[in-house]
Amino acid sequence: MVKILPSRFIKKYFLAAIFLLLLQYTFAQTKFSAVCPEKKIGKNEYVEIQYTLENAVNIEQINPPEFKNFTIVSGPNQQSGMSNYNGNIKQYVSIGFVLKPLTTGTFTLSPGSAKADGKVYYSNAISIEVNNSASQSSHSGGTSVTSPFANLNFDFPPDPPVHEYDDYILKKGENVEDKIKKNLFIKADVSKARCYVGEPIIATYKLYTRLKSESNLIKSPSLNGFSVSELGAPGDNTLTTEKFKGRDYSVYILRKVQLYPLQPGTIELDPAQVQNKVTFIRAEYAGAHNGDVFYNMLRDFSDASAPAEGLQEKDVTVQSPPVNITVMPLPETGKPAIFKGAVGNFVIDAVLEKNIITTDDAGNLKISISGTGNIQMVNAPSITWAEGLEGFESKSAENIDKTSVPMKGIKIFTFPFTAKQAGNYVIPPVSFCFFDISSKLYKTITTKAISITVEKGSGNVAVLGDNAANNKPSSAYQVNTVYPYRWYIAAGAAGLLVLLIFVVQNDRKSRLVNSKTIKVENPEKNAIAMDQVIPSNPLIEAERILFENDSSNFYPSLYNALRNYLSVKLDVSPEELNKKKISEQLDKCNVGVGTALILNSLLNEIELNLYAPPSSATHMQAVYEKASEVVSLLDKQC
Repeated sequence: MVKILPSRFIKKYFLAAIFLLLLQYTFAQTKFSAVCPEKKIGKNEYVEIQYTLENAVNIEQINPPEFKNFTIVSGPNQQSGMSNYNGNIKQYVSIGFVLKPLTTGTFTLSPGSAKADGKVYYSNAISIEVNNSASQSSHSGGTSVTSPFANLNFDFPPDPPVHEYDDYILKKGENVEDKIKKNLFIKADVSKARCYVGEPIIATYKLYTRLKSESNLIKSPSLNGFSVSELGAPGDNTLTTEKFKGRDYSVYILRKVQLYPLQPGTIELDPAQVQNKVTFIRAEYAGAHNGDVFYNMLRDFSDASAPAEGLQEKDVTVQSPPVNITVMPLPETGKPAIFKGAVGNFVIDAVLEKNIITTDDAGNLKISISGTGNIQMVNAPSITWAEGLEGFESKSAENIDKTSVPMKGIKIFTFPFTAKQAGNYVIPPVSFCFFDISSKLYKTITTKAISITVEKGSGNVAVLGDNAANNKPSSAYQVNTVYPYRWYIAAGAAGLLVLLIFVVQNDRKSRLVNSKTIKVENPEKNAIAMDQVIPSNPLIEAERILFENDSSNFYPSLYNALRNYLSVKLDVSPEELNKKKISEQLDKCNVGVGTALILNSLLNEIELNLYAPPSSATHMQAVYEKASEVVSLLDKQC
């Protein structure tokens, strides 16, 4: 006879299995974070924010918070990649924004959220201080939090002819400050000092030295007013030799960046600051040596083994001199109404995923824009849909080489659409406008018109795929990324799935029996009964339909279940229940911002699928899990 263990023991074993798997895969823990290099900016400056999801396998969407008190200048700009540091492999997808403040004050951006691998992750909140002055990104001591370039040690080089011996010797009566100023300094080189908005500039910060010093970068330039892309490997301490004013210097690159101006005017590049401890050998000590002995003394000096009485140290901070960039506005003459800020040289193409669809299906129009320039800031073109076709908000994917100058790559915008009536339709040409730097002219490029045939379907509502966009403006950005190491967790996931199904089936009866009674505090609301019951699983009917894979009834059932749950939980009659009322009640209950954002995103997704329910069982499962998580969060917080 087989003995059936009680569900509480099954749960313990299930959790133990999860724990073991977590131990096995700690090298690739999923992490969602928000990074903002500048926490203090001026009212007329810009700030960049990056939301990064690491080591997720199946990423569904990344939801930034609402950027209250800011306007979005650029974004969302998506990028992805992989890093391998000491065998620790990290894969990431990130979405970035360039923001401009609307007013002064100290503002806290709520945590962003990300949906991946059936879970929801939250980033950290970000606080930004906006004042009327220019940003102050320097730090009192230590290394700038935005800079990895610390502890640069500039010792005596192996080849002594690079330096003159006199530079290491402090002669009697010689001014230390003047000697350092002549032999240790920072330069900020720019590829051009005059450009248009959106035209790239290369800025390179270099430390020139002919001295022995221990140096720390204490202020990395913030470069406000530009969209910034790092070039090369900043802070790798690679030594090169350059001739400046007839003298050879050892040169270290502190930072090299590609800059895209965001606004016209004269912009002063932020300085870089380096703190140095410079060591000289006293002339009276050096004078006691000559010939090879003198050179050996210098070698001892470079090895920090020279006697203390023969040395003199000096602490000094150097910074790069001001560099002004004159940014010219793009000409107003000849500027088309459809121009959205693209600068460079681009081509456009349009293609349909399918040229024949039915009224049961959804089509996808893909617009690709490729070329060179500020492609990271290119936005979706406007589509004029033929009468009878209904288009939805686009989602984008990109592949950009940010090490190329200017950047080059491609952006693909996918526009879902549906048709209620069968027939032949023509999607008009799609136009895109950019400013060509070489000719200093605006150019408009256009796709060809595209024909599509819509056949009558079986009568079901059209289907939008898993990556379909919301028909309302949304802050959720879909990411279609499948990492190559998915099979790493397949075996463990399969075993956990079997245990999970067993636990769910074993507990279903107890969940139906156990319920919670909610007393309505306001007896004057006749629309709500005095004693309303919320089952331990208020989504039980939707769960049943999910198991039956009934896509046509799943979303209506889930929608009604959530509305009933929210009506009782938030003490709001069904007639008054809307998103505004829900938001007000959540605030009264002190529900977390992250939970409110997830609920709002969930309701938007369900409402869209009421009219275009996807047939994918995977998608329905993901939506159900999201709804279950929302219910669980609200039960804990309200």
